[in-house]
Amino acid sequence: MTRIQDNPGRSLKTLALTSAIAMGLATGAGTLYAQEQPGAGVAVQPAVASWTSAVPISWVFVELLGELGYDVQNPISLSNPVAYLAISEGDADYWPNGWFPLHNPQLPDDFHDKATLFDPLCPACGIQGYLVDIPSVERYGITSITDFQRDEVRAAFDATGDGKADLFGCPPGWGCHEGINAMFEKFGLDDYMNHVDAGYAANFAEALSRIQAGEPALYYTWGPSAWLLSLVPGEDVMWINAPGIVEDEAERAEGIPGAVTDPIDMGYVAADIQVAANNDFLEANPAAAELFRQVSVPIEWVSEVDATMDEEDLSDPMVRPLAREWIAANRETVDDWLAAARAAAE
Repeated sequence: MTRIQDNPGRSLKTLALTSAIAMGLATGAGTLYAQEQPGAGVAVQPAVASWTSAVPISWVFVELLGELGYDVQNPISLSNPVAYLAISEGDADYWPNGWFPLHNPQLPDDFHDKATLFDPLCPACGIQGYLVDIPSVERYGITSITDFQRDEVRAAFDATGDGKADLFGCPPGWGCHEGINAMFEKFGLDDYMNHVDAGYAANFAEALSRIQAGEPALYYTWGPSAWLLSLVPGEDVMWINAPGIVEDEAERAEGIPGAVTDPIDMGYVAADIQVAANNDFLEANPAAAELFRQVSVPIEWVSEVDATMDEEDLSDPMVRPLAREWIAANRETVDDWLAAARAAAE
């Protein structure tokens, strides 16, 4: 039998061919890996809002960026103004919890020079406004926030005995805190009402406790959220008008379940939920940028998860498996998003 080493010329050619094939295979594997994992080696720092319904959306993006190879850090919880400042300065790379136009006043002056707001991942999903328990609506004929200027209404909703009705609202740093204060100023309500601006969970718990005890309560809330499942509009409470906050009559909402009138002036434009991201990060990571363009999340799922968080007292990390389940249940659509993101990186 002839051995290869007996023919040095043939041996060198064989080794060269073998080496070339090996290099080609390695290069091809590397190219395939780079295409599948365009974010490999890139650390990403997300921010997340401080309200619970922000958490499931946040984990969806963490999971999907991870599938693109990014090393995604745990999201840091920030108040709205701090989050937008962090995005502008590059201390956080993205935040998927923008509510616009509600958050416009909280953007830094140079925000649009340094960051991008993507098309809504959940258009007009952010419903928000003011609710009153149904017995009080019926007893006092309440249809509007301006009804709280009436003596008998003001007295009924005075929980502190200071002669003013109490509105259980939002803590400082939240967009709704500024919105409520703007409403007070616009309607001249400071002489008639108090904005109780403690932590939201404590505020809602107080409103819930009063209503369950058969006492009047006026409070602010929003959806998607578990709050709408704890006190159900149309069953326990009614949305009331806040006319004049939204100047454009076209913004009056129609078909809102549990509204005291139809259409109704909610006091806020229905908000688009949007991703905000740092421009330097986006320029360096076209796959992430395309993912932010692709993802959409249904409001129904967010509300369901938020309710589960409340019922089972889930911490933020305990919500992550629920995001994974949602991704698995929508695998075909998710794979289309990921394919678009990978193509953008080529």
